[in-house]
Amino acid sequence: MAAAALRGGVRRFPWLCNVLLYAGLFAAGDAAQQLWRRRRRPGGGGGPPPDWAQTRRVALVALAFHGNFSYVWLRALERALPGRRPAAVLAKVLCDQLLGAPVAVLAFYTGMSILQKKEDIFSDCRKKFWNTYKTGLMYWPFVQLSNFILVPVYLRTAYTGLCGFLWATFICFSQQSGDGTAKSAFVWFQREEEPAGRDRERDHASTAQSTPGLKAYTSCALLL
Repeated sequence: MAAAALRGGVRRFPWLCNVLLYAGLFAAGDAAQQLWRRRRRPGGGGGPPPDWAQTRRVALVALAFHGNFSYVWLRALERALPGRRPAAVLAKVLCDQLLGAPVAVLAFYTGMSILQKKEDIFSDCRKKFWNTYKTGLMYWPFVQLSNFILVPVYLRTAYTGLCGFLWATFICFSQQSGDGTAKSAFVWFQREEEPAGRDRERDHASTAQSTPGLKAYTSCALLL
């Protein structure tokens, strides 16, 4: 029932529904990575609370540009290269990765820098664009391949937003803390694991050191 109502709404208002779904899912990706990072800190949630202003900025960039760009771009690709023949699908994927993907990455880093009021709004682009683009090539071609083969045109932006949820967790992390490479995310994950491991080792060592004293105390009590 709900799925049928959603499909009906998307058919009736394709632009509005696709753009809103895309922006909402992209912003949810940023919120998820912030909550996950906070949970991974030693102590299980210590440290500063999530930066919801950052999530609002991500939502604004996705709503103002990425959702609209995706909607127009995917329809333009379908008009230029119609159908689901293998040659047409592969050509659409190639065009998307050579033209659409760089624009989307540049727009994200630049848009976030503008909203954060950075002095050099192109600094993140210079430092992270190439790494982010190469990382995207390990993910987006497969997403768009399934998109162009399986998904009807009127749902393609929403589907891109759905898959973009996972991408948003990565690119938002990269914009805040990483360098655009998948390796930086893995390194961060390992670094977050280490303090907790050290805490457990320290607790274990403390317990081991206190055990002899406890045994001696027990022996004296028995003798008395």
